[in-house]
Amino acid sequence: MKVRLFSISLAALALMAATVQAAPPAGPDPAATAKAIDKLLAEENAAGPKTREAGAIEDLAFLRRVSLDMNARIPTDAEIKKFMAMPAAERRGKLIEELMGREQFADRWAIFYGDMLRVRYGTDGGPAFQAFIHEAVRANMPYDVLTRKLLAASGRAGSQPTTGFILADDADPLALTGVVSQVFMGVRISCAQCHDHPFDVWTREQFYDLAAFFGKTQRVEHRVKMQILGIFLNERAESMIMWPPEDKAKGKTRAPVKAQFPFKLAEGDGPNKHIARLKERRDAEAAALAAASVKKPTSVDDLIDGSKTGPTSKDPLNVIDEAKAGIKAIDLEGDLYKASELRRKLGEAVTDPRNRFYAKAMVNRVWAELVGRGFVNPVDDFRNDNPPSHPKTLDYLADEFVASGYDFRFLVATIARTAAYERGHLPGDLPALERLAAEKAFTATPPRRMGSEALFDSIVQAGHLFTPKHRPGENMITVVNYTQVAVAVKEDPSKPVKPKLGGDKMPAMPAMPKMVAGSYDLEKGIEVDFKNALKNRDALELDKMNAKSAEELEAESMMKSGNMPAGTRIRYITKEVKTLVDDNPRFTSAMRMASPAPTGHFLRVFGQTDRGALDERRDHSPSMRQALMMLNGKLTNEAARVGPLEPVFSLIVGPKADVDAAIKLVYREALTREPTADELSDARAIIQEAPKPEDGLADLRWALFNSNEFRFIP
Repeated sequence: MKVRLFSISLAALALMAATVQAAPPAGPDPAATAKAIDKLLAEENAAGPKTREAGAIEDLAFLRRVSLDMNARIPTDAEIKKFMAMPAAERRGKLIEELMGREQFADRWAIFYGDMLRVRYGTDGGPAFQAFIHEAVRANMPYDVLTRKLLAASGRAGSQPTTGFILADDADPLALTGVVSQVFMGVRISCAQCHDHPFDVWTREQFYDLAAFFGKTQRVEHRVKMQILGIFLNERAESMIMWPPEDKAKGKTRAPVKAQFPFKLAEGDGPNKHIARLKERRDAEAAALAAASVKKPTSVDDLIDGSKTGPTSKDPLNVIDEAKAGIKAIDLEGDLYKASELRRKLGEAVTDPRNRFYAKAMVNRVWAELVGRGFVNPVDDFRNDNPPSHPKTLDYLADEFVASGYDFRFLVATIARTAAYERGHLPGDLPALERLAAEKAFTATPPRRMGSEALFDSIVQAGHLFTPKHRPGENMITVVNYTQVAVAVKEDPSKPVKPKLGGDKMPAMPAMPKMVAGSYDLEKGIEVDFKNALKNRDALELDKMNAKSAEELEAESMMKSGNMPAGTRIRYITKEVKTLVDDNPRFTSAMRMASPAPTGHFLRVFGQTDRGALDERRDHSPSMRQALMMLNGKLTNEAARVGPLEPVFSLIVGPKADVDAAIKLVYREALTREPTADELSDARAIIQEAPKPEDGLADLRWALFNSNEFRFIP
């Protein structure tokens, strides 16, 4: 099979680019593409049974929806006012452009990529891989370029961030075969690993043909005296993928499998105008890049003047610097790994614009992420007996995605401008089958709960926790911790000693913290202000030291050194440690956390997966644990508290207090709308019944955070 890439080398363009600088042609227009999609959807729906239709959501609901989808947080009061001040006919398009230009866009969509690529911070090269994906989204790296980088990566974990993708599966060829097929092409070929696929066209032999691209790939640990100095992604000399498989060999000679791409490519370039547009775009981009790299020749006058130096002119004082630079340029790890030609070819085959699966799989994923369901569901299960609901629409959007140069931002901007994206939900009292039929036809959108990161950040934003909302020292509280300390005791020879797990040399361990009534604090660890966190931890350890007597400290010393006097053993006792702290929390974005979060964390409780299994999906179904965390959790309660440094404080406390204005502001900040007359009346009653107005407003805000309207996307 011959794989063609539509690009022009910089070397071939250098001479032409020296005199002619070509600008890349304009890509597809998101607004025009969205209108074409609306037309195609209507045509395809007209050919099927008629369904109910939900109208477009109103402006403030659209502001909330698109803010969550683009930036994973609800809008602020200032953003609401700015949006409503825009001309009505232009405000939605302008809002999309503005939100996509923010840093939070990269934060939010790096989470999407993280789920799709199963980015795990704790794996080999995981931290660098997570940072690389974020930067790729921020810089709008073309999707095909990103894919090729991930598939062809070699080198040291961390130093070469893209190695994190393959190392996440321990460079296992068979596992990677299923991953590449399902992630990048939406095809679940893994079933063909052991036998021909029972529900699809894929055979076991085709699975092994694809696996052979990873046959030489290996994970290597570089060790010195049993210490791991680095993890490398490398290529071995011989392929490990053999045919026939071991269970079918039965004395037959086994031979390495020749790598072959089993997915059929579209034939010819004639009807594929989107491919010609991609080629034109890539050629112009290469020409422009080559032109920019051609430097103006140094003139004779400059050389005589001495203001510039020619290519052979050297400053003798810079010889040492040049030598150092030369040493730094040497690839000291070059002998530890080599590039993979097989995986490079695989990357070319996967991203070949004639591979229809590739673009359609990504378009389907992003459509489902924004609209609530895909053209194909599950989004990574393209097969003959699970056809797209709207094949013409999917094909058109996939072609435009290719023609754009695999521009991810173009894809997101286009979908957000469609009528399908702007539609509301059907009433919940309608028959479920009617609602489902409309959602499948994209004439209504299914209800979507915020993702866990968006829910967390929205609570933080509405509760003004991104910055301190109390003055230093205003909220000093005593925190009680419990620790176990060692005590040396004399043994009584007349009494038997009960065996103790771990023996006398077992190190001191902290006791379980005492559960305080009303506490359900599983959001610990979200703050990434490491400097302050370390200070607090040091202070806590000092308090624990101060709580110990001289005898207890001596017992710990004896235990660690092993110098235990005869007839002495260690006993552990629990001591209470009280620490005075300033309860003025500040939270940072959940989207900047190491992912996935620890088990039991807010993000995990609300649906974030451990990104382990290939077909694992976020679970947005409600649970008792979620309810308890929202009702009693530290995050919700801290966000509900009213602090003197937030805007609403002066509206609820002091000579210029305006209770109605305070209520309206809280509603706008939490629900992106004004309260109704009944809601305003109920809120007044809540505030009046509280000991202090700010306490009543905190109760109101807490109630809003716990409402379905807050948690669900309009």
